[in-house]
Amino acid sequence: MPATPEFGPNFGIGHNSQTAPDMAWRSYAWRQAKRQAGRQPSAQMVRYHIARAGELGMGYATYAALHRIAGRDPAGLIFTPDGLGLRLKRRLELPDSLRRYLAPLRGCALLALAPCGEDSAAFLEELRDETALPFAAAGQMPADDAPWQAKAQAVRAALTPQRLPGAAVVLIGTKPQDLAMMTAAGLAGFIDHASFFGLSSAA
Repeated sequence: MPATPEFGPNFGIGHNSQTAPDMAWRSYAWRQAKRQAGRQPSAQMVRYHIARAGELGMGYATYAALHRIAGRDPAGLIFTPDGLGLRLKRRLELPDSLRRYLAPLRGCALLALAPCGEDSAAFLEELRDETALPFAAAGQMPADDAPWQAKAQAVRAALTPQRLPGAAVVLIGTKPQDLAMMTAAGLAGFIDHASFFGLSSAA
C-alpha cells in the first residue's frame, strides 16, 4: 500500500497550477500539521492507526496526515471518474486490479461522482452492477470551470444522503482542478489516484 501522503497531484505548495483557494487550504493544512506534529500519539494509538489505514487502503503516513488535519477518522472516500480509472464506453468498465483493491476496504462509505452531464442515479446503478462494490451514493462531476458553489453542491449531493460531513471524506482524483472541488466542499483532503492505488502512473 502507498505510504506517502498526497494532498495534490504530485506538486507542492506554491505550484503555478493551483488556484488561490487551493493555496489557502494547503497553507492552512500545513499549519495545522505543524502545530500538531509535536503531539506524539501513544503506541496503542499508533497500532490502531496502522490497522485503520489498512482498512482504508492507505499507507500509514497518508492516514496519519489526514487524521491530524481533519481531527478525525476518515469515514468516506469519494472518487472522481478519473480517480476510479473508469473506462467510459457503451458501459463503464473498472479495471479488475482497482476493483480488487477496493473490495476489502472496511469502515468507510464508498462514494463516486458521475461524469459531467451524466445522470448520477443511473451512473450509481451501473457502477454497482459493473463493480459489485457497495457504492453508497453518487453526485455529478462539475465542469472544471463551474462556479465555486456548484463544485460544493456537486460533492454534497453525494455526501448528504449518507449524513457525512465534508471533514470526514477524502477525495480521490487526478487533476489539479479536483483540489478546488475538495476545498469548496470542505473535504478532509485529496489523494492522487496513482498514489492511492499504488500505481507507478495514473491508470
